[in-house]
Amino acid sequence: MKKILILHFHHHNDPRARREYDILSSKYHMSGLGYGISRKFDFIIVSKPKWTFKMKLIQRFWLLLRCYERVYWNLPQVKEAEKKLKDKEFDIIIAHNEESLPLVLKYKKGAKVIVDMHEYAPKEFEHSFWWRFYFAPYKHYLCQTYLPQADYVYSVSQGIAEEYTKNYGIKCDVITSAAYYFAPPPQIISPFQRNRTNQTHLSRNGITRERH
Repeated sequence: MKKILILHFHHHNDPRARREYDILSSKYHMSGLGYGISRKFDFIIVSKPKWTFKMKLIQRFWLLLRCYERVYWNLPQVKEAEKKLKDKEFDIIIAHNEESLPLVLKYKKGAKVIVDMHEYAPKEFEHSFWWRFYFAPYKHYLCQTYLPQADYVYSVSQGIAEEYTKNYGIKCDVITSAAYYFAPPPQIISPFQRNRTNQTHLSRNGITRERH
């Protein structure tokens, strides 16, 4: 049975990643890497970083100097994940978002790399001036440098997929986050409700009924 790793720096119950686990688990041996604990799958736990003021200050300094590789490889979650991935092998790795991709590509060994882009990363928080100043160029760098190295990329909507294709010259397909389909329950209408519905329909069509 082929082995698949789903890697995302989110909680293990992230809805989109969880859907992938559920769909693929019947045919593949599934593993995950992220924050939190999951009892259902072989899950590699990474601690969610606790950013101190000093850590943030150093990071902003490197971002200002455009030292993007240094920024990425010094992220606490990335450094911890490196230690836990270096001795493992998988057939397929699904990386969620640009923040997982450089790590996956470094330790893919012979695996095929698939990227699930939830948002258009360089504009995800563009309403914030400071985010646009520090992080938008960094996100652009990650997308420009690493997305073309993936074997397959998809996103959540056609508009976002087209932005990735236009700006990074890659093929980006679409897999939506639509909810599972459930057939609506049969509608039970009492004779009284049915009579009122018929009267409303007839009235709206310019037809009146005589009262006896």
